[in-house]
Amino acid sequence: MTYETLLVEKKDGIALVTFNRPDKLNTLNTQLCLDLKNLMAEFRYDLETRVVIFTGSGRAFCAGVDLRIEALKQHLSQKEMPNERIWQLFFLDLMTDIENLEQITIAAINGPAMGGGLCIATNCDFRVAADTARMGVPETGLGVYLSWGATPRLTALLGPARAKEFIMTADPLGAEEALNIGMVNRVVPADQLIPASYELANKIMRRGPLAIRICKKQINAASVARMSDLHLFESELWERNQLSPDLQEGIMASIEKRPPAFKTESGVPKFDLPA
Repeated sequence: MTYETLLVEKKDGIALVTFNRPDKLNTLNTQLCLDLKNLMAEFRYDLETRVVIFTGSGRAFCAGVDLRIEALKQHLSQKEMPNERIWQLFFLDLMTDIENLEQITIAAINGPAMGGGLCIATNCDFRVAADTARMGVPETGLGVYLSWGATPRLTALLGPARAKEFIMTADPLGAEEALNIGMVNRVVPADQLIPASYELANKIMRRGPLAIRICKKQINAASVARMSDLHLFESELWERNQLSPDLQEGIMASIEKRPPAFKTESGVPKFDLPA
């Protein structure tokens, strides 16, 4: 099967999947997300592929959701907020599909991996980063929280203290910083990224397929306990976030290239506490 926004190469049990919107830094638009969803369904029944490597064409891995000014303005004009809840469920399902693939997954992070792009990398089993890569969570600067199930997954990966600092400050990390806090497994020179990812893939390929699958499922179950509970209510939290004035302020600040002035709590009636 061919995809509009993905390049897929399969050889000797390894699939190389390349996000192919280089002129847009491989940002996630509707077509790319649908292509990914369909590809995950294809891999579900692919008994020959044992390892999947994700990377980006051009100079980015995936710079997050497409936030061009036109898209931001269209978002502000939306009135049907339940659509946001439905889309959130779609993305939760997509990230879970990536996480639960029978194949071992490797994110070969060749450049910026931001927001939704970092979510994809986080749901992979391994992350190999080029020394020029950068990772970040810009969501709080736009007045939204890190969704798509990524907040609990990053907490499981980094630990609560580091996850809070990384997500709440929205400060991006360079490759070596990401290595130091456990965000990535290894850092290599940019021209060695794909060879190093294949080296890791081939090492795994030499191990017992059944044992590897069982290990993956046990480790996933142990590291993200009760994820299904979070999955159930996150779409409701997202809908609530979309209705807050913070979102509009964050988007307008981005369009106008100024610091946001969030005021969610202003104007809230004061409650008299009992003496």
